[in-house]
Amino acid sequence: MPPSKIFKLAILITLVCLTFTQHLNAGLGLLGGLIFALTLGNPFRNFTEKWAGPILKMSVVGLGFGLNLQTLWANTQDGIWLTVSTIAFALSAGLLLGRLLGVDGKLSTLISTGTSICGGSAIAAMSPTIGAGKEQTVISISIVFILNGIALYVYPWLGHFFNLSQQQFGLWAALGIHDTSSVVGAASLYGEEALKIATTTKLVRALWIIPLVLGASVFMSRSQGQKGRARINIPYFIFLFVLASGITTFVPLAAKTTPALVHLAKIGLVLSLLFMGAGFTRELVRTLDLKPMIQAVVLWLLVSSGSLLAILRL
Repeated sequence: MPPSKIFKLAILITLVCLTFTQHLNAGLGLLGGLIFALTLGNPFRNFTEKWAGPILKMSVVGLGFGLNLQTLWANTQDGIWLTVSTIAFALSAGLLLGRLLGVDGKLSTLISTGTSICGGSAIAAMSPTIGAGKEQTVISISIVFILNGIALYVYPWLGHFFNLSQQQFGLWAALGIHDTSSVVGAASLYGEEALKIATTTKLVRALWIIPLVLGASVFMSRSQGQKGRARINIPYFIFLFVLASGITTFVPLAAKTTPALVHLAKIGLVLSLLFMGAGFTRELVRTLDLKPMIQAVVLWLLVSSGSLLAILRL
């Protein structure tokens, strides 16, 4: 192995070790990965990209051990109608913005889907359904990634600025931030109660990718005379999250181990954000075009401000 690669490996290992010592929080984890990738280059990008998603999913499941089912149900009920209305607004407003700006139809659909539901995961699920090309998928995911990174730092600051309660911020983060990673990351910086509410509300929001992809598949099939187009990646880890909450609720002996599992889950969250940041490249920045970026930013601002106003009036 070349000396330069050994040096970069040592830096990456150091960053990973810092996550286990809790010297890195969610924001610093993402920032550390970004700085590492953009300054030194990440020769281990295949590894970090491969494990970022699974570690995040395992961490979300681990957070489920910190919630009982009664709390989980209450959090879900509190935000369900606001979640549905936010998704409907984001989809319709996003597609309208894309048309007004002259953004490619498939790219506009991917950006709108990613903003309304669960960021990169929704884009990855929708892309083959509508027949989007690789470049359209990469551009939309890159834009969402950048906005996620911004949200991770800006949302907690705005939450304190508007003096939001733990419940208000958790709900706002779940509705206004794209990816689960940044939702959970921002909420973890705000407080324990915000983290619980944000996690449960976001997972309910993520489940909407199933009917959305099915609907898109039916539309594409009818318009192109094809059948059986949809291939849905169902987020099964959400059901494991509920199972973990059930164990906490109904298995008294689990109380001895659940705090440790939740602790590991929080470490895993930071580690996943570190790996996500390490997957960013300068080439991704060069692929960005002004029109889809404007569409994504304006849509995100509309969703963020609209959901915040709705929450403040609850």
